[in-house]
Amino acid sequence: MSLTPNALLLLNAQRHDLDDRPDGRVLARDWAHHVAEARSRGWLVTFVQWDAPHGAAWVTFSRDWTLHPDFRAEQGDVLVRAALPDAFEGSELSAQLHARAVQTLHVLALPGTPAAEATLHSARKQGFEVAPLEVPA
Repeated sequence: MSLTPNALLLLNAQRHDLDDRPDGRVLARDWAHHVAEARSRGWLVTFVQWDAPHGAAWVTFSRDWTLHPDFRAEQGDVLVRAALPDAFEGSELSAQLHARAVQTLHVLALPGTPAAEATLHSARKQGFEVAPLEVPA
């Protein structure tokens, strides 16, 4: 397990987040570039894989639940499952980040989503510096 002060946190890298967006393919390619850059800098790459909320048009463990084809968790990356809008609540995310001495989270998320707002708020409360990356609306 490598220690690093920086982590790239992807909150919306599943098929159900990107496949139906008109700009989904372009956005996924841009995010994949950020993932490659983070890995080249020695940052921890962290994916949150959300379970389907009650009433969603997709279900947990379905094709839509999987990571978008432009992403894959590699050895040394962290992949955590979350069920609540705050990715820290009820998941291993905090423990995984603290175990690797992460101090700053560089966050990729779709703007205005409840998951982004709740997770960023929680990250700050837990003492992480948060550096959101620009994502077009």
